[in-house]
Amino acid sequence: MDRFKDILVAASVGQLEVPVLKAAARLTAANDAQMTVLDVIEPLPPRHRTVSVEGQLVDLEDLLLRDRSEQVRQAVDKAGVPDAVVEVTAGKPSVEVIRYAMAHGSDLVIVGESPSSRDRPRSVAPDVMQLLRTCPVPVWVMCPSRARKLRVLALVDPDPDDRVRDSLNDLVLGLATSIIRREGGELHMAHAWELPGESTLRSSAFVALPEREVDMMVQAAEDEHRARLDVLAQRHGVAQPDGRIHMLKGAANTVLPELAERLNINLIVMGTVARTGLSGLIMGNTAETMLRSVRCSVLTVKPEGFVSPVEPGT
Repeated sequence: MDRFKDILVAASVGQLEVPVLKAAARLTAANDAQMTVLDVIEPLPPRHRTVSVEGQLVDLEDLLLRDRSEQVRQAVDKAGVPDAVVEVTAGKPSVEVIRYAMAHGSDLVIVGESPSSRDRPRSVAPDVMQLLRTCPVPVWVMCPSRARKLRVLALVDPDPDDRVRDSLNDLVLGLATSIIRREGGELHMAHAWELPGESTLRSSAFVALPEREVDMMVQAAEDEHRARLDVLAQRHGVAQPDGRIHMLKGAANTVLPELAERLNINLIVMGTVARTGLSGLIMGNTAETMLRSVRCSVLTVKPEGFVSPVEPGT
């Protein structure tokens, strides 16, 4: 993926804050792209949409749309991005954002979200989670950082026997390396692995395996994961300077957020894995846990062939 060409900032799905708009504008400029800010208001019930004033019908929803459009335009101007297109419509936010992205060929959707703190997990709005689950283009949950250096962490799960998962790894790394090439910074790649059932094998009263045999099984599993990770890294030209390729033993939704915190990561790039087929893909537990646990931006990408369950607008 060389660059983004049409960036959609979803105002109503997340938080429309000036730092988010400025960060989106910098990304737009770096990619020589078009930026659109879309806001979605709650539609009025048909019986309440119009009122009669001195014999004339007044469209209340239209007035609300115009008011919100001016508010968004002021925020955009305050952020210093006068060339951005402002669109406001009525409907369900996540659905309308996806419909707009599909209709206009957007290749990135940005939403703003408050990061978690050390003692409070990030609160992810339902519309943001729905967007992450069903949007066919990459979604960047953006938390602007004051860090001077960009540190990107690409999360991968190599598995040559799973074509969907393996192609998703290629998309994640392609996206991460493209961002680093355009904006500079430091790229890290991480993979979490475990031997399924290791704790049971070591402690069960019903499985009498010598400790040495379990150790050998663990070592064999580690070697296999290491070989797969090396192949993926070589395919994308990811070198191993300064320990930037990380293979961690343990549950992914535990060890990966800890790694991101330890490395002071600004942006995590990861895929969402299809559990029920490509149409109507459901985010895995790792993706949702990462989003709620980390204190940085998260960029998610869908597998090739993913079809959103959201129907195009009419």
